[in-house]
Amino acid sequence: GATFDVSMRFLKECPWERLEALREAVPDVPFQMLLRGANAVGYTSYPDSLVYAFCEQAVKSGIDIFRVFDSLNYIENMELGIKAANKAGGFVESAICYTGDVTDTSKNNKYGLDYYVDYARQLVELGTHGLAVKDMAGLL
Repeated sequence: GATFDVSMRFLKECPWERLEALREAVPDVPFQMLLRGANAVGYTSYPDSLVYAFCEQAVKSGIDIFRVFDSLNYIENMELGIKAANKAGGFVESAICYTGDVTDTSKNNKYGLDYYVDYARQLVELGTHGLAVKDMAGLL
């Protein structure tokens, strides 16, 4: 995600040309990128058509795997990224952002094991090819 921002803002380079040069130099290694769901690689939500076009160009320029995530596990934001990456022909790895305690079985624990299992099922139903756990706080 930030690679595109850094390439354009600080290096004054075209991120697509950079990616295409890397793909040419390393043709047999799968390339992966982070996709912030409806935010693509930016910091705000974008129109659906832009996210679809971005994913299409990413595949054309050499991306193979899209790791789609939403820091709040908001399924509606994930849906757009998953569908756009799928339509573009990418392998979709959806990341589940872990912030809870799966060992806490108390009734008032919203982020227990059932929450994460249900979320994983929803991601698979949307077309996810693989799942990852993003443990940003190092809780696991």
